[in-house]
Amino acid sequence: MSQPSSEIKPLKHAEDLDLVDKAIAGDDDSVVAFQEEYQPMLERVMMSRGVERTQAQDLVADIIAECFGAGKKGQTRPLLEKFEGRSSLSTWMIRITWNRWLDLKRRDKFRGELPSYEDDDDRSGDRFDRVAGNDDEPLLDEDLSDLMGRAIKHAFDSLDPDVLLMLKLSYLHGISQTLIARMWRCDQTRVSRSLTSARTQIASETMQFIQQQDADLQIDWEDFQKLCAAGLDL
Repeated sequence: MSQPSSEIKPLKHAEDLDLVDKAIAGDDDSVVAFQEEYQPMLERVMMSRGVERTQAQDLVADIIAECFGAGKKGQTRPLLEKFEGRSSLSTWMIRITWNRWLDLKRRDKFRGELPSYEDDDDRSGDRFDRVAGNDDEPLLDEDLSDLMGRAIKHAFDSLDPDVLLMLKLSYLHGISQTLIARMWRCDQTRVSRSLTSARTQIASETMQFIQQQDADLQIDWEDFQKLCAAGLDL
């Protein structure tokens, strides 16, 4: 029996899909919003992964251009048309950009060492494409993953035990703030303030820990969250 339309859950990444649809259609505000949101974010993420600033900027500029159909060989299908909303747009864009970087590095590594065939003159396409890439290449290397894991653990350890318990009940177990307030025999406003303060403290402590461990790592809290969503299992 089909589910009533009134009970159908909204698409999780509907806002991202809406932005993409409008941007592809040429809506100026959406195009600007997309570029202002994702171009600097992708550059920061790539630099946090050790990519030199100029290379990161050039790579991201190419990706952004391809999002709207501008390719090296002229007009192509807009890259954004491939976005289906199965993950957040930020996660999808990070993976696209990082995979492109891995492809470029593999090309540099194997250039001059590619296999040759008798019928090379009759074959079309890039010889590099005949070399199988590693589709299981991790988005985050072991060192960065370890640092991020230690940073977020430090942040949670810094919380007051009562606040940490409230946080777990609310976000891990879905307990309402009203019920939590009853458990603590306090006003719901206190619970709300405690949870808000806890989120702020987690962000602050995490970023402070990372900067203390690696002052050259260019990453902010928003980037941290997106990297976690894209490739880190905490």
